[in-house]
Amino acid sequence: MPAVSTCTEAPPAMPVAPPVETLRQIVQRYGTPTYAYDLDRVRAQVAKLRANLPSVVEILYSLKANASLGLCGFIAGRGLGADVASAGELLTAVEAGFPPERIFVSGPDISPAMLDHLQSVPAALVSIDSVSALRTLQETGSQGSQTVFRRGILRLRPSFCSLAACAAGPDTRFGLLMEELPRCREFLASGAVRVAGFHVFSGSQVLDAAAVIHHLRGAVEQSLRAAEVLGLVPELINLGGGFGIPYGPGDSELDLALVGQALQSLLQRAAPARIVIELGRYLVAQAGWYLTTVIAHQTHQGRQAVVVDGGTHQRGDLCGLGLRRKAGPPVLLERRSSSLVPTDVLGCLSLPADVLAEGSALPPLSPADVLAFPNAGAYGLTASPVLFHGHPAPAEVAFAGGTIEQIRARASTMSIVEAQNRLRQIGTA
Repeated sequence: MPAVSTCTEAPPAMPVAPPVETLRQIVQRYGTPTYAYDLDRVRAQVAKLRANLPSVVEILYSLKANASLGLCGFIAGRGLGADVASAGELLTAVEAGFPPERIFVSGPDISPAMLDHLQSVPAALVSIDSVSALRTLQETGSQGSQTVFRRGILRLRPSFCSLAACAAGPDTRFGLLMEELPRCREFLASGAVRVAGFHVFSGSQVLDAAAVIHHLRGAVEQSLRAAEVLGLVPELINLGGGFGIPYGPGDSELDLALVGQALQSLLQRAAPARIVIELGRYLVAQAGWYLTTVIAHQTHQGRQAVVVDGGTHQRGDLCGLGLRRKAGPPVLLERRSSSLVPTDVLGCLSLPADVLAEGSALPPLSPADVLAFPNAGAYGLTASPVLFHGHPAPAEVAFAGGTIEQIRARASTMSIVEAQNRLRQIGTA
């Protein structure tokens, strides 16, 4: 493993003043729990990337971070492409207005539903996760009297270590092993799938610029080795991304200038291939606020605690980042000058693990107080077990420049049973 700097000179994370007045207006109109997205912050993240990365590097938005249609439509309008991993995300990307030729389909899902949707978006580029997936795409393309030609790229399992908080290194489940590449030749010879390049993803939530560069450089070198094995000149190399954001007071900002310098060098190494990166969390996490209302007092592990009307069924921590302990405290929307007390914020589920924050420094809280959790724009509602306990889905709202717009209406409690049926013919005796 190469030596990697700890990047101790990385710029400190600069706190951003919470938009308290706007969040209050959102609560007054739509209640809680509600997700609120600051579109100006999304716009600023896009601008930061364009100011620091080479202009020829193509940026894709990974819908897995947040597939809310309104948010995706806004991002599509900023000129980004889309990275999708399911038929539902593919449909969302098309509906949001991402150009079909800039939609990148990744992941192991080659289900019939996905294959059906791909037929309607022939310009989409498919990342092929395994020899088995390549065989399926080849057989699907060769059915009938006409061959359906599809452009794809081969996903490679990283042969180098991952330094990400949510790692996807040599022991990940995704991608082809280098020794499997010769088996791809027989399928590529048919012409039903034309391989245009390679895809390497090493993990997410990386704040150390040196670690990001290690991943990007490793992806380029591995892709070029794979190209030699298959005897092809890649047109495109997707290097993944995984840029992190500071969740806690001890986190630093990722030094994008250093990353941009490294990408400039890698462009020359990869030429004539184009370089693509895929980012989700970096674009939307800091734009999101999760709004909840205190409904009761409690104690938890010897600390003062409150129960709120939201919970982990609406804000999951699927990447194992330990945000309940690591993240900065929620913001109390009612300004109150009093001493701060270590306080736990508990969700409303009958589940011991339903804890949103531990030991957060907060003033004394009362029922009806509203807490706004920052950095909630990624891996929130669309990455959570929303149906647990039968709570309806919360509202989602976007705001920018003094304008507030609902992009997902709050579901009613009745919506939980409306799509279900009672037994009519069996189990009634």
